[in-house]
Amino acid sequence: MGLGLWNSVAGTLVVELLLFAAGLWLYTRATRAIDRTGRLALGGLVAFLLAIYVANLFGPPPPSGMAAAWSARAMWLLVAWGYWVDRHRAIVGAEASRPTPRRHTP
Repeated sequence: MGLGLWNSVAGTLVVELLLFAAGLWLYTRATRAIDRTGRLALGGLVAFLLAIYVANLFGPPPPSGMAAAWSARAMWLLVAWGYWVDRHRAIVGAEASRPTPRRHTP
């Protein structure tokens, strides 16, 4: 059945942006940046995803099927970007449950 959101552009935008914001909120509450890259790379990824979203809303359709295929292949770069961001963030509270490594001092 669905919600019939395809009948309302405004309704679709509201639901999609709320889902994006909720996912981002959950991620930022569950993780913390462990360095500057963890902060800036996440902000850059979010800004890029929002820019792509706006471009898809107001931009023209792809000029050919090949252009659409290359765009779809390029989306894997977003997976790599997300992985890179996640490598620079830590789960909140994880350091309390993990034993601290001992350093050998001469």
